[in-house]
Formats: sequence, C-alpha cells, structure tokens
Amino acid sequence: MLTRSILGIAATGMALSAAAAPQPNIITVMVDDLGWNHISAPQPAMSTHVPFYKTPNIERLANNGLSFTHCYAQPNCAPTRAAMLSGQYPARVNNNVYVVGHLNRYGRGGISKEKARFTGPEQSEDAGAAAITVAEALKRNGYATAHIGKYHVGGHGTEETMPENVGFDINIGGCRDGHQKTCFSKKQKDGKWSFKGVAMGHLDKYGAPYSAEYLKKRELPSELEGKPKHICDAMGDALEETVRTFAAGGKPFYIQFHPYAVHGPVRSRPDLSAQAATRKPTREHSKTEYAGFISGFDENVGRLLAAIQDPNGDGNKDDSIEADTLVLFTSDNGGTHASNTPLRGKKGMFTEGGVRVPLIAYWKGVIPPNTITDHMVHSVDFYATYLDLAGRQWAPPEAEHPLDGDSFADILRDPFIERKRQPIFFLFPGYMDTRAQPCVVAIDEVDGKRYKLHFTYETNSWELYCITDDIGEEKNLIDSQHRIAAALSAKIDAWLKQEHPTWKPKYPLKKDTGAPAGPPPRL
Repeated sequence: MLTRSILGIAATGMALSAAAAPQPNIITVMVDDLGWNHISAPQPAMSTHVPFYKTPNIERLANNGLSFTHCYAQPNCAPTRAAMLSGQYPARVNNNVYVVGHLNRYGRGGISKEKARFTGPEQSEDAGAAAITVAEALKRNGYATAHIGKYHVGGHGTEETMPENVGFDINIGGCRDGHQKTCFSKKQKDGKWSFKGVAMGHLDKYGAPYSAEYLKKRELPSELEGKPKHICDAMGDALEETVRTFAAGGKPFYIQFHPYAVHGPVRSRPDLSAQAATRKPTREHSKTEYAGFISGFDENVGRLLAAIQDPNGDGNKDDSIEADTLVLFTSDNGGTHASNTPLRGKKGMFTEGGVRVPLIAYWKGVIPPNTITDHMVHSVDFYATYLDLAGRQWAPPEAEHPLDGDSFADILRDPFIERKRQPIFFLFPGYMDTRAQPCVVAIDEVDGKRYKLHFTYETNSWELYCITDDIGEEKNLIDSQHRIAAALSAKIDAWLKQEHPTWKPKYPLKKDTGAPAGPPPRL
C-alpha cells in the first residue's frame, strides 16, 4: 500500500488520533453519477483531475484530509446504495440488488434478447426488509440517524423498506425514486412553491424563491433574487437544519447526505453554469450545465463544513463539533455525462470508469492533512468501518447478517498503516444495454501489483489487466500471465462457493434448460 503526505509527514505510523472522539459523528456525502476525476482536487484522482470542473470545497477536504485513490463502488446507483446500507454484496439474500430495475435490460445497442445465451434471474429493487441496516446498527450503538436525499432502495411495493422503517430517525426525501424529476422549484396553483414529484414533497419547505436575505447570508449573486430555488440549495438547507438539530441533541449522529446531483436532468443554477461558460473547454469536457451542477453540490460541501464549525449558525464557533465529526465524500458509481479518461468506460460498466469513484475523508485533528493512500475500499466496507468507529458495543449477529466489508477505520486513524485488503469482487448475472453482460470480476494484489480479472459468460472468456501499470485496461494479459490469472480465478471460485445461510449468489440462467450457469470454470 502506498501512503504519502504531500506535506512531507514521514510515514512512521504517526497519526493524530489521540484527540479522536470515542464515538465520532459520521456524515457521508455520496454524490450521484460523479466521475472519478470530475473534480478539481488532484489527490483522489491521482492528478488526472479536470480543470474544467471547479470544486474548491472538495479541494479543502482533500488538502486537509485523506484521499483514497482506489475506492470502488458497484457500477450503478441502486446496488451501491444497497451495499452501503447492508454492508453486503448483492449475493446475500438481505441485499439481492444487482442493478437498477431488472436484469434483462436488453436493447439500446446491446446484445439482443434473441441472441443472448442467457436470461437474467429475478432480483430485488430494495435492500431486504430483514436486513439489519447500518442505521439500525448505529442506533444500537447510541447514534441518532438521518437520511437526506436520494435513497432508491426502499419503497418498491412495501413500506417496510422505507428509511424511516429501517433505522433512520429523520428521513428527508428518501424513497424509491432514482432521480429528481426537476431541478428547480415551481409555483403551484395554490400559490405554494414545490419541487413537483421530487422526494415525496419533503424538500418543498425549502422551495421558496431566493430572497435577498437568503442571498446575502450565503453571499450569492443578487440577480438570483425572486428566481426559483435550485434543488442543490434546497438539499443544503435540509442538511444545515439536520446538523443543527443533531448537534443540540446530545448524541453522536450519523447522516447520509445523498444529493440528486449530478443525475439527469442536468440543470445548473444559472450563475454557476455562466461561470463554467467562461472556462476553457476541451473536447471531452465542455458541458457547462454539468460543470455548474458539480459546482452546486460542491457548495453543499462548503455548507457542511461551515455547519460543523458553527452548528447553530450564530457566528460563534464555541459550539463547534468539527473535531468530533468524520466527513466522507464519495460517488455511487462512475461518471456518465463526460469522459472518464484515463479510466476506460462509464457508469454501468465493470471497467474502471464504471466502478472507480473518489473518496476523501476529513476528520480534524485525527486524519493528517493532505494525505493520500492507495488502500482499496469498496462500498461494502463503509458499514464495518462505521461500526468500528462507534466502538462495536453491538454488531449484527454473524449467522443472521454477516458483513462482507473490510473496515478501514484503522486507515482513517493512521493512514500510514500498510496492510492488504481482501480481494474486491463483482458478480453480475444479467444484461444492461451496451454496458454490461453476465460477468464475474475480481481485483487483488499479486506480487506487489494490482490486477483485475474479468470473466464474461456470453463468450466464456477471461481478461486480465494490471491496473497498476495499465489504468486504462488496454492490454489483456490473459495469455502471458496465466499464473496470476489462475490464482485470481481460484479466489473467485472460493468466494462464489462459500457456505452460509445468507449466501445465495444469482447466476445467469441458461436459455435451453433454465438452470443457473454457476461459477466460472477455474483456470
């Protein structure tokens, strides 16, 4: 594992954790559809960041925190959210979310239903009602909990899986919806302003047009006065209010703040898209509405930092909870609105452009500033990490709800620890237009380098890439590195064949017999 500090702190195991809160507040910001390097902070994207996008507040996080260069999510939003909520891969019965919608998404230029050799099995669109969610586990450890924004893995046919029924004390907007239907509030016939069809109406209380007082307080352009509120600003209003409520409550708290940005429709606040229009575009990065949308959620990162520094907003920071609060910033999958170069592919794919996402951790006085690590993290790891930070006074029973993730709490407290993470695995048993076919993927370190092995059921073939040397996955090493491929295929086989009552991996179904295809053949 490579860990380094741009400030030159020696990698001697030094950490600042002496001041760490015994049960820190945890706030996770997970943006929707943000590409790995569609930010202006160089650290998490290995200096491949794109100058066209301006995210000064994310830069502040990275300059004062720890950036993970190898964080992985599922390739689209619902399975990532289910993995973070459950701490489990989709192969567990309490997760069982492999893709948005269903596993037979043929067409749109992909393999046709007639030509496909398999059909996708049934899956769930919600994390299972029987799952012990991370919110329920943290409540058992004394935390207050809140969800704000996009949820997507609850409410499909049953209220049991809605946030308020699975451990969240506060739910602002969390439901089955996968995106915002509008980005601006609108005056309705009754004279009230609302984000029609968005978030069950929960954001409507923040939907009034921009007032002079609001603009002055936030130092926004006066020409916005009287204009409809943008959804990013309404989300930020809800976040400030929730932090204020919890900070006064006397308990440690967990907030998952899930902006709708930058999922389509991609609409920016006018002043932010106008600012983007003054920047120099490139062939791959020129969409001013997208760039402005990114700036909009970046403002919320700034509002979050201000809120933990001064929760009641009176200008006096004596009530600061900054030193007692961990802030994590990430995305739910790879980018879809612009190129992810040097990564290959985009949202929905199992190439790096579909699954590698930014991750930055900020915890004042605990995490050394301007620090970078290539320690691998996956969405399933967050649950175990939160439990460790909370002290694990209670954890879900292994027989009932085992956790697939590998806690990175020790890395947060001491980024200079060098240790391997267990391999990261992906199983996808269905079809997703041009982007994904039935496959199994593993990422692991062998001989000091990181390799990615990919099996495709349709062609019964393997691909192997050294992503340490070949970040764009351009050179297939399957014929020249058989030993490494065989070692990773053995790990895939062991992972898929593990025995546990909750482990029920779904495989593509053979068209001729309807039988599951089962694990790939070992190399």
